[in-house]
Amino acid sequence: MKRILILTLALLLALPMAACSDGSGDAANSPSGAPTPSAGSEYVLTYRDCPLPMNAEFGPLRAFLGEPESYFEAASCAFDGLDKTFTYPGLEIITYPDEEKDGVDYISSVRLLDDTVSTPEGVTIGSTSAQVTAAYGEDYTAFGAQYSYENGDATLNFLFEGDSVISVEYIAHNPLLG
Repeated sequence: MKRILILTLALLLALPMAACSDGSGDAANSPSGAPTPSAGSEYVLTYRDCPLPMNAEFGPLRAFLGEPESYFEAASCAFDGLDKTFTYPGLEIITYPDEEKDGVDYISSVRLLDDTVSTPEGVTIGSTSAQVTAAYGEDYTAFGAQYSYENGDATLNFLFEGDSVISVEYIAHNPLLG
């Protein structure tokens, strides 16, 4: 009886992880069991062992990350449906709908909210411009106090106040906008 109970509990714990995989990546490559969606850019934030590439379907990732601290939705200005904002500790994820795919939500942007979350290269809120260029190089576009790095389907923006990063945001180049 104990073995059946243990096996049942193990199965119940494994099911949510299996449900997270969207088939576009190999969950076996992720020791945490996080979904591993394909990325169209080298700029991909990983949060709680879960990669968050731009334009990735958010449903499987949300299932892995769990319920957000807060949630907000509003009618989209660019699409039919709702833009949604999911706030997790230290992070905000904004999605856009694709009504042609029954309203499936895709990641539009990911923004770091504080210094508890860093980019894979170690840059976070409070980093210096020298730390940003050491991590990402000199090939950026400057817009006032912002450095923008583009790669594939994503732009990675760093906003500075003086010499300190005050905002880090990954932004999708949206295929639905043309």
